[in-house]
This record gives sequence, C-alpha cells and structure tokens, in this order.
Amino acid sequence: MKTRIVIAFIALLSIAGTPSFADGIEFIHDKKFQELLDMAKAQNKLVFIDCYTSWCGPCRRLAASVFPDPAVGEFFNATFINAKFDMEKDEGVTVANKYSIRAYPTLLWLDSDGKLVHEIVGGLEPDGLIQNGKKAIDPTPGILTAMRKQYADGDRKADFLGDYAHTLYISEEKYQDVFKEYLDKLSNGDFTDTKHAKIIFDLTNDIKSPGLSYIVKNRDYYVHLEGIDAYNRKLNTIATKAVDEAPRADDQAMFEGALKLIKSGKAPDTEEKALKLSMNYYSHMAQWDNYDKCASKYIKKYGTKNAALLNDVAWDYFLNVHDNGQLEKAKNWAYQALNIDNKYTYNLTYAYLLYKLNNYKEAEKACDYAIIRAKAENVTPTSANGLKDAIKKSLTTAQ
Repeated sequence: MKTRIVIAFIALLSIAGTPSFADGIEFIHDKKFQELLDMAKAQNKLVFIDCYTSWCGPCRRLAASVFPDPAVGEFFNATFINAKFDMEKDEGVTVANKYSIRAYPTLLWLDSDGKLVHEIVGGLEPDGLIQNGKKAIDPTPGILTAMRKQYADGDRKADFLGDYAHTLYISEEKYQDVFKEYLDKLSNGDFTDTKHAKIIFDLTNDIKSPGLSYIVKNRDYYVHLEGIDAYNRKLNTIATKAVDEAPRADDQAMFEGALKLIKSGKAPDTEEKALKLSMNYYSHMAQWDNYDKCASKYIKKYGTKNAALLNDVAWDYFLNVHDNGQLEKAKNWAYQALNIDNKYTYNLTYAYLLYKLNNYKEAEKACDYAIIRAKAENVTPTSANGLKDAIKKSLTTAQ
C-alpha cells in the first residue's frame, strides 16, 4: 500500500515540475559600441547584438524564454561578445541607423571592425539561435574541414591549435585531445596572454580537463579577466557536474575533488555550496547517515526559513530513511515548512512522515487538513485520499 501511495505522490510532484535556475547569455551592459568592438578584437571574437525595443512582444519573449536557455548561454558566452541595445534610446539609435534596422527583434553578428557578418530578423527558438550563431562564425562551409587537413598535415603551432580546439568545441565535437596538445605548446608567458587565457577558460568544462589546474592556480588573474561571478560560476558548474558523475562512476575521489574545487574559489557561499554538493552525492550513493549529517547542518545554517527546501529534504527522509530519530527530525522540518507556507503538498509531506512514524491519528488529522488545502488550491488530492485510506486500514489493524 505504501508503495502505491508513494508512486502516486511522486507522479503528482512530477506534474508540478522542478524549477530550473539557468544562467543563459551574459550580456554586457556597461560598454559603448566601440568598446565592444575593441573587446572583440582583443579576444578574437564576433560581437552579438540583440536589437530590441521596449514595446516589442517577440523581443520580450526572446529575453524571457530563449536568452536564459542554458545551452544558448553556454554557446554564446564562450563564443561571442554579447550586448543588447534599445533601438529607440541612447546609442541604440546610432546602431539602428548604421545597420538600417527597422524591424524587431533584429539580431546582429559583427566582426571587430563593425562589419556585418550575419543578421536575423524575428524571434527564434534556442536551437535556431545556436544554429545561426554557428553560421555566423562559419559563414562558408568547409572551415572545420580545412582545419582538420591543416592539423593532419602537421601544423602544431600554438595559435592554430587553440583556434582548432575552440572550433571543435563550438561545433560540439571532441576537442579534449587537441586542447591538451595546445596547452603543452604554450610557454609560461602565454598563459597570461588574453587570447590564450580566454581559450583555456572557455574550453575548461570538466574536473578532468587539463585546463583546470591553470584556472585554479591563476585564480586572481582569471578573476580580473572574467569577473568574480563568472569565475565562481565556472567552478560551481564543473564541481556540480563532477558530483553528478561520481556516483555513476563509483568514484569517491571525483566527489572529493569537486569539494576541493569549490573551496578553491573562495566565494562567500563556499560552505553552502559544498554542503549542497555533499547532500547530492550522499543521496545518489544512498549513504543516508552521511546525508543526514550534511542536511542537518545545511538546514540549521541556511534553510530554517526556506519552506521548499525544508519540505524537499523532509520528503527525502520519508522515502529513504528508517531511523526513527532522523524521521522525527524530518517531521519537524515538514512542520516548519507548512508553518511558513501552508500549502497542500507541505501538509501532505507532514502527514506521510507521521504515518511512517506510526502516529496514525495525527497523520489522519494532517491528511484531512491537506485535503482542505487541496480544495482551496484547486488541486485534486489523489495522494492525500490514498494516504487516508492506508491510515484507516492501519488504525483498524492496530485495534
């Protein structure tokens, strides 16, 4: 019976969905048009410009749904200098006149001299935007083919290897071997050259990447080059990916390396991130005593007022923990959550924990209140009704 109830409730939660916190495109807002071109020349990149107006509906949709897409952000942040201008304000008027922009949104790709390389008018989906970005950097088919031939013919100059590795990367092809070969060709002075440093930063996306040691070793330089937020975001992304992969690879060293990496960033929220990663890892590994230690510490320091967090952790305990002392703690967290936000799902989690603790009468009361909340929220209380049936049978058996 419990299995059926749990499955029903999980299905209900899956319908509600899980929020996603994606970074998307990082637009530069504090540079003039010429400064953007100068940045493009220094970094050997194109400039991408979102030409919009405040009243344009498709422009708002791009900003809300397409630019924040994580795949779009990963590609555009590594490949272009990204900016946006309101075509009816300030320097945007000059840009509109210079490139004869009359429809919105218009998306421009410019070289470092301001020459138009590629242009799209109208909205795009994420995949379409990425494909147009690839078309902008490879307007004539065969560039990658030519680079492959150049490599096969024996060109091993550092500048070429860097460009080749970067082209493989943005073409979503395997680039790690060429990237390592490129790093081996660099002299000590090359590592603080802006072009080489940017390539190393963009192509380092894995805890086993040969570029990671350079980024960590030269932290202050990369913070100056990329900004502290971008630097910490890079380390956090790599560490999170490693923690996700470590259980599948049964690699505890990978997990420990991820924690060490997070701490090397010296960010103000280092401890919070490390605890989150530890909770994820121990959850995947079903090491619930270790999970309990980290979760208890995390909630005490960072989660006492976060209803969603309290509820999610309490639900993990319901699904996986069998120690009554730990379940009592989870029950109290669930109760804290519903006192912060008295919603159906939080009341239901509390009822489930009471039920698992064999406190059937209190569980029945909590279940009744969950059903009342479901009606107020216009939610069908399928899981609550199933739990209530199970409680009634347990009460009958107990008598």
